[in-house]
Amino acid sequence: MNVIKNYFRHCAPLCTITLLSHAVLFGNEEPGVEQPVYQLEDFVVSAGPVARSVDDFASPFSSLGFEEIQENSGSSIGELLEGQPGVSSTSFGSAASRPVIRGFDGVRVRILDSGIEALDVSSISVDHAVATEPLLLERIEILRGPSTLLYGSSAIGGVVNMIGREIPRSPVSKAGEVEGGFKSSYDSASSGETTLGYIKAGGENWSMSVTGLTRDNDDYEIPGHAELNPHEGEEADGKLENSFVETDSYSIGNTWFFNEGSYFGLSYSNYNSLYGVPGHAHEEEEEEEEEEEEEEAPTIVDLERKRYDAELVLVEPLDWIKAARVRFGSTDYMHVESEGEHATRYDNEGWELRGEIAHDSFASFDQGVVGIQFADSDFSAIGEEAFTPGSNTQNQAIFISEHIHNGDLHWEFGARVENQTVDPDDQAVVPAGQATAGQARNLGSYSDNALSLGVSAIWNFAENQSLTLSLQRSQRHPTSTELYSLGAHIATDQYEFGDPNLGLETAHGIDLRHDYSAGNWSTTVTAFYTTFNDYINSRNLGTQTTITNDEVDSPHFGESVDYDNYQFEAVDALFYGFEAEANYIAYKSAGSTVTVGLLADYVRATNEDDNTNLPRITPMRIGGKLRIENGPWAVGALLRQNFKQSKNAEFESETASFTELQFNLSHNIELEGGELTLFAQGRNLLDEDIRRHTSFIKDKAPLPGKSVNVGLSYKF
Repeated sequence: MNVIKNYFRHCAPLCTITLLSHAVLFGNEEPGVEQPVYQLEDFVVSAGPVARSVDDFASPFSSLGFEEIQENSGSSIGELLEGQPGVSSTSFGSAASRPVIRGFDGVRVRILDSGIEALDVSSISVDHAVATEPLLLERIEILRGPSTLLYGSSAIGGVVNMIGREIPRSPVSKAGEVEGGFKSSYDSASSGETTLGYIKAGGENWSMSVTGLTRDNDDYEIPGHAELNPHEGEEADGKLENSFVETDSYSIGNTWFFNEGSYFGLSYSNYNSLYGVPGHAHEEEEEEEEEEEEEEAPTIVDLERKRYDAELVLVEPLDWIKAARVRFGSTDYMHVESEGEHATRYDNEGWELRGEIAHDSFASFDQGVVGIQFADSDFSAIGEEAFTPGSNTQNQAIFISEHIHNGDLHWEFGARVENQTVDPDDQAVVPAGQATAGQARNLGSYSDNALSLGVSAIWNFAENQSLTLSLQRSQRHPTSTELYSLGAHIATDQYEFGDPNLGLETAHGIDLRHDYSAGNWSTTVTAFYTTFNDYINSRNLGTQTTITNDEVDSPHFGESVDYDNYQFEAVDALFYGFEAEANYIAYKSAGSTVTVGLLADYVRATNEDDNTNLPRITPMRIGGKLRIENGPWAVGALLRQNFKQSKNAEFESETASFTELQFNLSHNIELEGGELTLFAQGRNLLDEDIRRHTSFIKDKAPLPGKSVNVGLSYKF
């Protein structure tokens, strides 16, 4: 096994680079022969180095283009995607919300930045933001099924691939011209101001891209109390304290094009965010005129991420290679969590290298992708509230995805072999003042191999109908947090106990999807059923750990805080549910379209060991939507009912039902050299007290009340 690991780490990257270099120098380009140009914007670009039509995609897939991203206007990736069929959000304030897909969150949903791991620490804790600005993205893709195996065995819930503008992947439409746009908006709930811009310029063989964004949001308004159960006679809060966010982000990139479709690009991006963590202030006591007053020390996160990316794409470098792509990303990430006089610093330095080759028809396969992946991450947490020790995580993988068309059947096969090693710090010290104060732990390393397999089949049994069956076996390695945690996790009010003896988590899943499209109708219904062996669950033990400040010099000496105890454990689990969407074009004429739609989703998740419910599972949701387009005008509306969640885990509170009403209004004005758009976006127009069951802080922090976002954008 060591021989295999050493090969992965040392030989395979060299072989990949050598092969691609050979393709560059000795490819089959003939002078004067026009090479094919791949228009990536209209196709799926995630799963491999070549473009693929959505209709040719066997795995469950959905996407948001640039216009849809701007229309939804979320300050976090979770907020932006919330509302897509089967997708919810952790809803952890304005800045730190990750998507929840079919009840899966955290590391079970892999978030990528243009095909490369985000390399931040957002999967370690829900209060850690994804260090990518969603409004600067060109496209977002959500993948499930065998195609996720190209990106990681851990992606049991799915893959969210955020495709940015940092590296230009197509030349400017005309050499010497400048393309771009800007947007400015104001949000009423947070008195928030957001401004962003992007430009692309270049010549015949090169393009340069520059992006930038600033955001300044105050604490947002809420319709009632922040606390779910306020004290009798307590006045409504009006605003959710410590829900502010200040962000600035920019990037610069350059790409050189050659051989009509091939390119090499480099980019640098910087992301900074200062935001509050609502609902998690500790109480500080001081006496004044013999009266005891309580003051809150809010938790503030100051985040900085620097990232370097490189991407090489070769179109038809050899007779048997349709395309090849090498991607490299390196991140220097840091954030400081401060709480009064207490501060904890989190650092992560990591890189990832991927090499992919898409081949033409071979044997019985029409097309396919083979590749290798290497990643290294050095994580550290320093401070009194570091609940998990520092560690180094190394990952090496080989993967394959193949496709076969056979009459009315389209098959997709996927496989991935992945080795992961986690080496914790030699001496992991439990923070002072905690249950085992000052005790050093000698922690062992984790190393294992994961094998994941998947197959999908599309049966076009009628001209306008198809059935898709997907089977998948996925294995996930435990994270360093699940293995080694021992300490108070302030953001979630939990004292977490890791288990160094945890092993692979194995899932067996089946998806069945029916698609129909005829005339003015289009429908998609998907049912899923997934069983787990050794599902890693965080169980509320029903006990508490009391942490007392024992620092004599501290003004808070002797103060105590109680935390609920949570134990990471391996159990058998079951997830099942459905997603459904239907759209009907009610009216269509020259320049005018009226579309109505229905959507619904449901997920159920249980611990099969003791027949109890798993925590933070999205309740059933049913909604209707309307879209009217008439010349330069566009109007959209969504009305969705979120049902009460009463199927709760032990010690978990239920969530009341609520109704969401949203609208979008825009007007386009054609100008010489560009297009100006005026827009207004309304959210929670019924001013409901919205608390998502997927949120760790739902009992302390509701979502914003009624809000309107207005602004303008210009494209040239």
